[in-house]
Amino acid sequence: MPTLGNNLNDPLHVGPEKSVLTVATALTCLRIALTFPFLYLIGLGRFNIALVVFFFAGVTDFLDGYIARKLNQQSRLGQMLDPLADKFLIASAFVVMALPHSGFPSIPIWLAVLVIGRDILILIGAGVVFLVTRFSEFRPTWFGKTNTLVELGVIGTFLLFHTTGLFTFMLPVFYGILVLSVIISGAEYVIQGTRILRHQPQERPPSS
Repeated sequence: MPTLGNNLNDPLHVGPEKSVLTVATALTCLRIALTFPFLYLIGLGRFNIALVVFFFAGVTDFLDGYIARKLNQQSRLGQMLDPLADKFLIASAFVVMALPHSGFPSIPIWLAVLVIGRDILILIGAGVVFLVTRFSEFRPTWFGKTNTLVELGVIGTFLLFHTTGLFTFMLPVFYGILVLSVIISGAEYVIQGTRILRHQPQERPPSS
């Protein structure tokens, strides 16, 4: 599970005084908004323009985190919205790209199931951890962030290669990298969740 400590000395700790109206948060919201025209353009078969929209949406994923750190604009709202924006964009992209398209290839269904299934399992695991321990300060891990970049990269390269007709033979290599990334990041979250559960203090029986 993603972890987030309660230590106030944690450099990523966000105090309650942080404003939620920041440039970083606006970029995160922009990523959510760009998901809709991306899906619309895919539905129209305008894959080249959809690629441009997806590229800009992916750039906001880098910029919001960079700006938040550089300008000290980290907020609790931003920490909650950022992973949700990523998952909304990625899950939507994998679903729509796995559907049949006239005159345009589709991403393998098994790959979309793998990506979305991982996120569902992590969400269920986080729910279990919360119900058992009431721990709710979740934060993406390093491998989790890397996996997000790999997922964005696979969608981007898939669209780029097929719209240009170049290097499509390399796509299975990217699929393999994504499978490895999903497995490693998923395993890391399982380990994190297990550690949280194991360190949960045991309730003592009431004294007689």
